[in-house]
Amino acid sequence: MAQEDTSAAGTGQRHAAEHADVERRHADDHAQVSQRHLAAHEEIYARHGSDHTQLASRHAGEREKAADATPAQKAALSARHGAQHVVLEIRHAAQLAWMEARHAGGRLRMDQRHAAELLAQERRHAREDRQRA
Repeated sequence: MAQEDTSAAGTGQRHAAEHADVERRHADDHAQVSQRHLAAHEEIYARHGSDHTQLASRHAGEREKAADATPAQKAALSARHGAQHVVLEIRHAAQLAWMEARHAGGRLRMDQRHAAELLAQERRHAREDRQRA
């Protein structure tokens, strides 16, 4: 009887160690994915900053060319510039939303793989326990 208790304790410790290993890998996977996602965010924000700089530069050039324009023409130019900024912001928001959706899908697939791994491990543990009984 004492030997069975020792064997059960050893099995329990092995099962706990296997679970801890899976959870460690899961945490490592999430850390790596988070680093890649952070780099992607930094890249897209840098690109968005460049887009704004280029648009502002273009607008400054157009304003210089329109120095002698009528007030109505200048107002139309300002309205067009405003619309271009709005379109740029909408495009940037859509790019960020699409990237977030891709990242969320990737995290979900990773969590599904980890859950399947834990489920398979639990089934194997149950099978081993039944065989010992």
